[in-house]
Parts: sequence; structure tokens; C-alpha cells
Amino acid sequence: MGESIAEISDGRLQVSLRMAAPLTLHTPDFARTDANSPMLSDRNGALLFFSHYQPRGHSYRRLFDVGLRDGQAPQTVRWIDEPEPMLGKWIEAVWRDPGTGRLYGWYHAEEFVGGPAKLFVPHIGAIASDDDGLSWHFLGEMLRAPAHLTDIGYCNGFLAGGYGDFCVVPDRAGQYFYLAFSSYVADEAAQGIAMARYPLDTRNAPASALELWNGSDWVAAAGRLPVPLWPVRRGWRHADPDAFWGPAIHFNRQLDAYVMLLNHTAGGYHNMLQEGVYVSVSRTPENPASWSAPLRLIAGGAWYPQAIGLAAGSGDSFIDGPARFFMAGHSAWEIEFSWASSPEPKDRVLEATKPLYYSLFGDRYPAPW
Repeated sequence: MGESIAEISDGRLQVSLRMAAPLTLHTPDFARTDANSPMLSDRNGALLFFSHYQPRGHSYRRLFDVGLRDGQAPQTVRWIDEPEPMLGKWIEAVWRDPGTGRLYGWYHAEEFVGGPAKLFVPHIGAIASDDDGLSWHFLGEMLRAPAHLTDIGYCNGFLAGGYGDFCVVPDRAGQYFYLAFSSYVADEAAQGIAMARYPLDTRNAPASALELWNGSDWVAAAGRLPVPLWPVRRGWRHADPDAFWGPAIHFNRQLDAYVMLLNHTAGGYHNMLQEGVYVSVSRTPENPASWSAPLRLIAGGAWYPQAIGLAAGSGDSFIDGPARFFMAGHSAWEIEFSWASSPEPKDRVLEATKPLYYSLFGDRYPAPW
């Protein structure tokens, strides 16, 4: 890797960015991807799912070679036994059963709820595929916020409540799936990045054993609201919320720990303006209180940051070897995570401005500025 263009550290975790040849997860037909883009790889290549938001949310399957150097044309995924066909759906996480090869996935769905701002409320459900992601069966809804915590008077420009914008990772022991999701409900004490989990052995009936983190323990999800990892500074009802959202977690082999990348909005006006991209680390998802205080890596930038491993066997939820850093499906950066060799903090962030995106990817920039 070449010279770093950004380097941050809190004296424990260190993250570096270096320039790399620009690439995208989507084809030129799309200005950007929307939501997390899950990827799995082996020695034969990489299987990617990316999503778009027009005319409503939908996902595509795309095959790449190892290293993401060359990608085939995207294929629109097909929904089978779809319970709510009028709702847009984004596939945001995927896991392959090592025993059967079956794919399990999780989607973010959006329901429009009216009002002058035409806001929506998201919820989260589970799916499975027996043809390598070309078509998907529904396994059931998992996280839907109580209807009375919807507020069409929200002024953020997009949301009126709900749960969505999430990621899913299995623990290393193969016991639980852990979901880190964004809570936008009208109860401000429950807004922010929250955690849920359920056992792998209930993966065909995921809602049956779902638990939420309540700040000190795991409790049955039914009838409860989540307790966020980091409380919002200014709630989602405002035109200018100040909050973390949209987590992307991977297990990092070099660290032997989990890494979370986060969107952070602040200072916007009806547009969820991206203030920056932040990084947190934890040795184990079993204790969500162990996530470190988020460090800013990017000033500005675009929604949906992800680290994706390039080596065979890596992907968006597991990195062993070189990795790329993406925002909204665009990458011009290699990313490296390490334990800091010095207790001295570092704060050299990447200023991800609109002109920078123009210079790297042309005039089709990927998010509001």
C-alpha cells in the first residue's frame, strides 16, 4: 500500500486510508448504490447484492471476479411469496449456510405514511435463497416499530419512525446472528444505533427467539423498545438531526475484533446531510457496551460506508487481507485497520468533498451535499 491520505487513532485502534484505482459496485446505469451492499467470496469469485431507490427500493445480484476487478451485468432479484409487494425492499445483509450452501438474507422495507413531506417508515425482515440469490423466499418480519411511535410531523426529509438501515454478522462461535440497526422511533430515548440478536439454529423462524439489548442485558424483543449504543444529540423529528445511523460491521482478522463503520448526520436541513463517517471497534458483539467511542475517519462524504475484503473468503462482514473502503458503492481507497503502536491520538481525516468526488467518479456524485 502507498502513502496514507488519512490516519486516525485513539491510542488503541488505528485506521489508515490510501488511494487506489476508482471502482464501483454498481454499473454506469446507476449514480450510486443505496444501503449496505452485502458480498460473499470464495476462490471462484464474488457474489454481490446492491440496491437502488428508484422508482422504489429494489436489489440486484452481481457476480465479480476475486478482487472486484471485473463485474458481470446486474440481475434483478426475484421475490417469491412476497407478503407486501407494493413496498420497496433493499437486501442489506447476506450469509451462506456452510453446511447446505443456502443463502440467508435480511431486507429493509419502506412504507410511505403520508403527510406533507411524504415520509416513510422502515422495517426489517428475513429471507432465504436456494438458487444463489437469484430468487428469495420470505422467512418473516423481524423488527417493526410500534405504530404509535410513527410521527408524520418529522422534519428530517425522509423518515417518520421505524427500524432500518442495518447490518447482520454472525459471531465467531457460530451461535448468534447480531443485527446492528437504526432506530428512528418517536420515543427519542430509543433513537440511535441499537442491537438485536437471535440463535443461528432458529434461522428459519428468526422472530421466534429475537432479543434486544437493553443497555445491560439481552431481553426478549416482543413489546420492548431498544436502548441505543450512543444516544442521539438531536432527535430525528428535527430538520437537522445529530445522530449516528446506518452501521456496517465486519469481523477483522488482523485485529481479531469487530469493526463498525457509521454514518453521522448533523447540520443538515431536511436532507440528512452527511457530517462524516466514523469507526468503532469491539472484541465481541455479545457485549454491545464494549463498542468504543466512534472516531471520525471522513469529514463529509457519502452515505453507506463499508469496508469490503478483496481476498477469497472475505467480503463485507469478514475481512482477512487487503480491503477497500466504499461510500454509496464508490471506492478510490484502500483501508487498513490495526492496533495502535503509540498511545498518541491521530486525527488526519479525509475531507470527502463534492469536488473530490467529481475528480474521482465524474459528475454523478452519490449523496446530498
